[in-house]
Amino acid sequence: MELSLKRNNPKERRQAFADLLNQRDIDLAIISNPKHIFYFTGVSSNLNMYLTLMKGPRSTSFLAIKRDGQASLLLGKSEMANPWSHKKSNLNKVFDGEISTYTDYDANERVVAYGDFLSSEFSRWLEGLAHENKLIGIEEWNLADQYRSSISAVANGAKMVGLSRTILSMREVKGKDEIQSLKAATKMLDFAYKYARLNARQGKTEVDIYREMNYHAFQKYGPFGWIIGDHVSGERSLEVGGWATDRRLKRGDTVVLDLQASCNNYWSDLCRTFVVGKKPTNEQRRVLLTLIRSLERAKEVMRPGVKGKVVHSAVNDEITKNGYPKIPHHVGHSIGLDDQEPPWFIPTSEEKLEEGMVCVVEPGIYDKSAGGIRIEDAFVITRDGNENISHYPLGSL
Repeated sequence: MELSLKRNNPKERRQAFADLLNQRDIDLAIISNPKHIFYFTGVSSNLNMYLTLMKGPRSTSFLAIKRDGQASLLLGKSEMANPWSHKKSNLNKVFDGEISTYTDYDANERVVAYGDFLSSEFSRWLEGLAHENKLIGIEEWNLADQYRSSISAVANGAKMVGLSRTILSMREVKGKDEIQSLKAATKMLDFAYKYARLNARQGKTEVDIYREMNYHAFQKYGPFGWIIGDHVSGERSLEVGGWATDRRLKRGDTVVLDLQASCNNYWSDLCRTFVVGKKPTNEQRRVLLTLIRSLERAKEVMRPGVKGKVVHSAVNDEITKNGYPKIPHHVGHSIGLDDQEPPWFIPTSEEKLEEGMVCVVEPGIYDKSAGGIRIEDAFVITRDGNENISHYPLGSL
């Protein structure tokens, strides 16, 4: 696979973003979303899944990018030593801009740097950056009012403009480093399905499958090798998705496992369906073959310039011509820093595929006679078509 991309690392993405700032006459951009700080710097501040679950997605760091490409990062001192934020000795290898710090943990004064304290540190950091700027870009979907007030005070009333949609659009085409991480996350899911299949047995519960799959994932990938997603079986499979429960698997049940895993903060997404305790029925085989053919139709049409609605139609047309109803959910989407990103494969999508996008296609049929059955594969959009990066067998009912 050859890709002609120009945003293959954080520094290149930062420069491309600075070019966008120049085009819009924006003097300075303040990045507050932890995922986007990572996207532009490689520093994963407050972006570990366990920390996010424990602390919430609050901002603990900020990034400033000027229209000339110069960048400055504000970090808590404790993050300088976090293994998931890179140790201090390695930070300069990851980020070549200026780094300022504040005391986010002090055994005598504070354990957590909440916004009332952090906004004052944010203001001090801004004083050397924003006072002469007339137009400042912010992530309006993320930045709290108190930080906006700090910008207004320090920058002498500079006008603020939103950049959230701009950054989201920029993220659609992945660089080589991002694709490498998405392939690694997909490989984690291929690995997990082996153990999910072994444990999809009569008498086991949905939670049993979840536990055993993650046990082996932790053994191989460490404590961040976490596999999550839909675990539904039997009558629950007709409901499309849901968390694992203590429902016990019965002979002939379908087990739909739509799983996600993250590698280096990039999320992959795959789905496989298994039949419990016996060979699949003729109707289950027929459903699976229809879904495989619908996935093949998607592969045939996915290339640069094709609209999302065309992929949606290709998949649904194959399903309906075989006598099944249209898919009750989206047909697919892109993956990246989020497990669901635009473009979307839905009936109204006018967005066009581009080289370097990484997309999933997930056709499903939910019929009482066969049970719910869904499959899903991941693809990199290439110059002339696409490359399938998921390898666990589809026909593994």
